[in-house]
Amino acid sequence: MRWYKALSLLIAAAIITPLVVLPAHAGISISGGSLRVTVQGSVSPEGGFGILYTALNLYYILFIILGVGPFLFFLLWSAFVRRAQRKKKGRPIGDSFTPLTKRYPKVSIIIPCYNESRHVGRAVNSSYRQNYPGEIEIIVVDDGSRDNTWSIARIFEVSDKKRSVKVIHKENGGKASALRVGIKHATGEIIVMTDGDGQIDPHAVSEIVRIFREHPDAGVVGGFVSIKNHSKNYLTKLQQMEYIITQHVIRIAQSDSGSVLIAPGPIFGMRAELARQFPPLERTVVEDCDLTMSVLSAGVTTRSTINALSYTDAPESWKAWIRQRKRWIYGQFQAWRENRWHLKFNPWGVYTYFTWVFTAVSALIFLGTMLLTLFFLSQGTHFYSFLEFLSLRTVIITGIYLTSRAAILISYPQTRRLLHYLPLKIFYDIIAGFLTAYLYLRYITGLGVRLSWGTRNEVIY
Repeated sequence: MRWYKALSLLIAAAIITPLVVLPAHAGISISGGSLRVTVQGSVSPEGGFGILYTALNLYYILFIILGVGPFLFFLLWSAFVRRAQRKKKGRPIGDSFTPLTKRYPKVSIIIPCYNESRHVGRAVNSSYRQNYPGEIEIIVVDDGSRDNTWSIARIFEVSDKKRSVKVIHKENGGKASALRVGIKHATGEIIVMTDGDGQIDPHAVSEIVRIFREHPDAGVVGGFVSIKNHSKNYLTKLQQMEYIITQHVIRIAQSDSGSVLIAPGPIFGMRAELARQFPPLERTVVEDCDLTMSVLSAGVTTRSTINALSYTDAPESWKAWIRQRKRWIYGQFQAWRENRWHLKFNPWGVYTYFTWVFTAVSALIFLGTMLLTLFFLSQGTHFYSFLEFLSLRTVIITGIYLTSRAAILISYPQTRRLLHYLPLKIFYDIIAGFLTAYLYLRYITGLGVRLSWGTRNEVIY
């Protein structure tokens, strides 16, 4: 274990220890039904209510140890890694290469499109204007679009020594099939895959190639995703915060251990020979996640870099958000199932499955706690003692939630101005948790879920 991982683990343990011990000796109560708040010893009642309090207290302890603890550990771990990465930032790409080879490998950028007439021009332009010194070929695959995507994309066709754009039309078959067609026509040593409605940062290709240079054992290198329309409304702002927090806490740590489970569809690179060996498949509804897990299951490491950015549009309504998240969440269940023979022995694979189970259990307990509170309030008995029991524990969990996430958001320019939306993020995560719990229950019971994406609308198991 590297020193910063051990230090992160010790700091996380030092933080959560008093959080486990403190509620057992103190609680906040409202005396006599008034608004006066006092601090006093927390004593569980006798009988059946005592058993209830003991069970809820045990869950609180497990939540702190198994939920808050790992989050703080990953946050600190990622902070150390990001600090080391910042020291490398700013060097010319040529200086980032190992001394064993000086050449710049040819890169193929594949842009699958379906009805992207509004965005394909920007997608091609951002790929064309990469600051990468080597040769780049851009392959636009029109997946049977019903609008003017193909005719607009053809305007950008060009062929010269450093940059070329090729447009291919095919019958509609889904994103995975479009990517396979692009891989078939690609001639680069590194293949970068992106989306037809996104834009990649000018440094994205250079950063992906640099990571491949630094990690010769890496088969896939993912980038980071940011939201173009984050200023549209409060929902897009919350999603921008979610993207940054999730990628910072999980993906940086996974990359440091060579086990990134999801290289995001809007921006990731792959060695060409590996892309032909592990092409994107239709067996799940999340081809990027399935592909990354398949590569990892084959014993090849997967990495990520925060300096390869892609900008994409996020859903602007709750209806569109739920539709997207149903596909993403259930698709991850499918991808884990397809690659379970390796992932059940991979620490990150085990942790990922554990989070689904823990989220489902937490959602049920949260719902039960709210119903109990309303029941005690309506009966007029045990309400204040139950409120006393919950109060300090709720304050602790909320305080850790706000503090830890604020520390992440402040460190990124994309989210510094969104801090005042952080309290809303609590409710956003609760909704996401209930959705995850619902989909997980349908997954383990084999009921499946109806999904809509592209031209498809069907029940997925």
